[in-house]
Amino acid sequence: MCRDDTDVRCLTANVRRTGRRAGTLASIAVLAIGLAEGQTPSALSNPQLTVSPAGVSWKRVAGTTISAGLAGPASGPVAAIWYAAGSRLLVQTASARVFETTDFVRWRLNTTATPPQPLRTMPVPALPEAGAKVQPAGARLYATGTSNLYASDDNGRTWLNLTGFNNRSVIGGGFTALAVAPANPLEIAAANRFGAWRSLDGGLSWRALNEDLPNLLVRRLADRRLAALADGTLATVESGTWTPVDGSDPEIALRARFGATTHADLSAAALAGTTAYAGTANGRLLSSHDNGASWHEAPQTTAGQISRIWVDADRPDSALAASGAHLFRTVNGGQFWDEVTGALPSAQIHGIAADRSAGVVYLATDRGLFSGSLSLNDAGATATRWQAISGDLPAAPAWDVRLNADNTLTVALDGYGVFEAPAPHRTQNVRIVSGADLTERPAAPGSLISVLGAKVEAVRNEGINWPVLASSNESSQLQVPFEATAGTLSLTLQGASDSAAAQEHWSVPLTVKDAAPAIFVDSEGAPLILDSASGLVVDPKIAIPAGSTVEVLATGLGKVVPEWPTGRPAPVDTPPAVAGTVTAFLDGRPIEVTRAILAPDYVGYYLVELAIPAIVNRGASELRIVMNGVESNRVKLFLDPL
Repeated sequence: MCRDDTDVRCLTANVRRTGRRAGTLASIAVLAIGLAEGQTPSALSNPQLTVSPAGVSWKRVAGTTISAGLAGPASGPVAAIWYAAGSRLLVQTASARVFETTDFVRWRLNTTATPPQPLRTMPVPALPEAGAKVQPAGARLYATGTSNLYASDDNGRTWLNLTGFNNRSVIGGGFTALAVAPANPLEIAAANRFGAWRSLDGGLSWRALNEDLPNLLVRRLADRRLAALADGTLATVESGTWTPVDGSDPEIALRARFGATTHADLSAAALAGTTAYAGTANGRLLSSHDNGASWHEAPQTTAGQISRIWVDADRPDSALAASGAHLFRTVNGGQFWDEVTGALPSAQIHGIAADRSAGVVYLATDRGLFSGSLSLNDAGATATRWQAISGDLPAAPAWDVRLNADNTLTVALDGYGVFEAPAPHRTQNVRIVSGADLTERPAAPGSLISVLGAKVEAVRNEGINWPVLASSNESSQLQVPFEATAGTLSLTLQGASDSAAAQEHWSVPLTVKDAAPAIFVDSEGAPLILDSASGLVVDPKIAIPAGSTVEVLATGLGKVVPEWPTGRPAPVDTPPAVAGTVTAFLDGRPIEVTRAILAPDYVGYYLVELAIPAIVNRGASELRIVMNGVESNRVKLFLDPL
């Protein structure tokens, strides 16, 4: 079922029913990749691109639960849990925030409630485990142990384990509290290291209350989708939910390695090439230029523990270090550090990201996320202009921030998960990527390409104007002219007249080849593929039947026959065919390409029609297209052998 008129399935269905495509670039291109660039969904309803509002707009990419093999989704530690008037259940998380729920699904912040004093344990003939705390509930007794919860209906002489199965608790261990509903002794709620849990039958069955509870303590982003939690667990995210993986926080491993040679209690460490930095719990800063074999200690010491170090991968002599609410900089490999905190609001700094070439720094702090201008090439002036960029993020401490290769920021919020947004400084770092998958790859005549980090008004190369099909504050989309020649070109980009960069010009390199195939993917990496029979976009979660025919949306297939003007939508009737030969491979085996044409009524898009073999394996298969020996990106199709 279509969600609304911006849904790709609705757009494609309308295209097929009306016999025309949904405009040029705007609807599908923004649909395919725009959300990854921070576009708002409303931009999709207009065939001509609607520019999204200025400012930082964040999108949640990872939620607040983790799959821990328990009776439901887990979260972080809950310190206290109790019932209050009005059938309310309240919890206090490890971050000392209090949340309440009345429907046992949605939680809201409560800024006035405080947890009650812990109940004194009752004396009983026998405890179910050492140190268990016993509390009455009518004629029944409950006991909270470290590993499990228990119930007794004979005044504590014998106990029933309510959570144990196969020598482990079905809702996890580390129990901190048990709450009994005032009106029903069989309705109980438990708090432990894995979140909050509820039972309506006296503990015989349990349900997680963690889905909407902002309580997953992501502390460090080891990678864009790999994070270290507060308890040291390393987890990766898929479809918004975290899953534990083997291993530990890479920075902790680095600290252990360098601690052996520095003989110091290290609280932070970073490595780029053979240049290493380390910070201690008592504020000392150390550097090494031989991969940690020998160390130099800077003459300065900070007032407190070094909490984080950032080092530039391309120029390791440039680094930043955080100590409490203070920021320090070195541009000479750690020989000397100067404080560059400037007018940053006083708050503990947890994470650092920076772009040396653009002279911008991002800080994750107890008061949210900040950006500032700071020279990282020389010992220039202290950063005095800091700007809060938390925008529409929940009000919570930011524990880490990453600046990604595609000019997006990833931030981990205390309890609330992980969010992404286009980096505010993106106009200072302009890159050209494929319009199909936002990766840096060569283009071909007729290709659709994206300029990340600039709102562009005009593009020229060797006297030829390149059409700007659409633009926003985050990016601009162009088509490579069909008459472009192969080679490494230098494009001159001019900022749009209505943007802050109106007078700016950029010179950006682009490699053009006769063919540079690329398959369009959405923000989750799923290919944009149409079912030839119905004209609907194939849902990536639904298997494609064997023997069917599909159409792959692609770009970079080069010149067409007959020739077609650059910047003009392809005709609906008899669209031009690709001049070269396109081949396709499914799990490494060739499959039939029935036709390859310009996508009707689109600019820069091609349709490659494929015949799925009658005999296929069930499950995921890898698809790629090839032209003139150049391979496209590889995408996954899910097949059904029927």
